[in-house]
Amino acid sequence: MPSIQAKVMNKIASIALKSYRGNGAGFVRRFRMVTAASNLLAPVPKGLKHLKGALGGVPGEWLIPVNPKGALLYIHGGGFVAGHPPMYRPFCGALANALGFRVFMPDYRLAPENPFPAPLDDCIAAFEALVADTPTGEPIFVAGDSAGGNLGLAVLQHALKKKLPAHGGLLISPATDMRRLSPSIEGNDKTDSMLSSHMIEHAANLYMCGHDPADERASPLLGKLKGLPPLMVTASEDECLLDDSVLLRDAVEKVGGQITLLTRPGMPHIWPTMNIALPEAKEDLVKIIRFFSPLVKGI
Repeated sequence: MPSIQAKVMNKIASIALKSYRGNGAGFVRRFRMVTAASNLLAPVPKGLKHLKGALGGVPGEWLIPVNPKGALLYIHGGGFVAGHPPMYRPFCGALANALGFRVFMPDYRLAPENPFPAPLDDCIAAFEALVADTPTGEPIFVAGDSAGGNLGLAVLQHALKKKLPAHGGLLISPATDMRRLSPSIEGNDKTDSMLSSHMIEHAANLYMCGHDPADERASPLLGKLKGLPPLMVTASEDECLLDDSVLLRDAVEKVGGQITLLTRPGMPHIWPTMNIALPEAKEDLVKIIRFFSPLVKGI
């Protein structure tokens, strides 16, 4: 049974995002307005140094704990058209404090002004610079939510192809297939409190801008999965993107990979990032830390 806080968050998400049915510039403005408002509710956790900077020419934010060891690239969501690092400070800060990572959150270019592959190019540039900036022998991880989960998985596949170090990945409600073939996109259209099939279609079109959605860089579900580092994936049982995660789990397991899928009923899209508001997110933060901990110790 979802908590009262989760029910309230579902209601807020429905009013702020899902209720809007517009297209084009109005859709982008609405999405950006909502994510900008979220930035105001995202303080930097205590015990961390907060710095603005850049990696690989990509601007972003650092969260750095005392005596850091290892690094995490966290890629924000926002349908490829919205979102910025500040709204993820509480979640990424909790990971930084618990695991000792330096966390860099790139403020990558957004569609429609900068469609595919510009956002991915920025994330790859930031990742390659993070690898170069991290001492040999220290763990490097990649994480992201929603559109950022898509980009994060594509970055991990890039690392695999280029034989760059990447020791694990966290994908929160990732959009893994820009062809939008997952049954839950339509099947959960009424139960998803934040997203609708209409929103997903429109955001995907703005991002792809005529490019082939079957390109594995845009749809990493279609890319190379064998050889990826251990993955943890989360998805609400009620969200439109549920099957993007389920299909990814099935495909990774089919090639012998290590993947953990965490689902919950009644949760909003990307609920684990809402750790200052939802008791379920606080509980699942512990599970996420437990996923990372042995990977850190095993390096």
